[in-house]
Amino acid sequence: MAALAVGGLLAATACDFRTTGVTQLPLPPDREVVSFNQPAPTNGPPFQPNNDCKSGTGNYRLGAGDKIRVVVLQDTEFSGDYEVNATGGISARMLGPIQVVGQTLNEVEEALRERYKEGGYLVTPRLSVELVSTRPFYIIGEVTRSGAFAYVNCLRVIQAIAIGGGFTRRASRSRMTIKRFYSKTSEEEYVTEDTLVEPGDVIRVPERWF
Repeated sequence: MAALAVGGLLAATACDFRTTGVTQLPLPPDREVVSFNQPAPTNGPPFQPNNDCKSGTGNYRLGAGDKIRVVVLQDTEFSGDYEVNATGGISARMLGPIQVVGQTLNEVEEALRERYKEGGYLVTPRLSVELVSTRPFYIIGEVTRSGAFAYVNCLRVIQAIAIGGGFTRRASRSRMTIKRFYSKTSEEEYVTEDTLVEPGDVIRVPERWF
């Protein structure tokens, strides 16, 4: 009788389990996980003003589409505005083509001083190179207006997003990435809203799934 009672109890329990209709499903995959080397940051670094940001130039490296101004103090005929062409060069007064792509403004200054001195044009060249305008930056993904936008000094990601009209409802703010203009690989890096943006960078705002 005890065996029959236990059997009946097990049968009733099994019956109750089958009639609940509840099935334990696996957790849904995180569709926003991508194969980057570093995890996404949880929040941005504290804002720390530095000389690079204050000047708007810092270690900025020139690329095609940038415009610079060369000011030669000894003789204004050597001064002029130049746009870096598709081959990465400018055609400086009296010197002809000079490659400047990938160089900082200080490096261009030094190169021009050497060329003017070696060419016998100026004994002690005193000149400066200024950045007149830069190539644009780009935003793609979940923003109101994606596309190319004019760069402004000390631009941060959140300001760039504002220029693009702000986030859409589907935007994931924790998985934003940047493809750097001078990156040697196709790898993108995770960024926060406080990350500095450079001209030519591509900001990607992915869609959130949950």
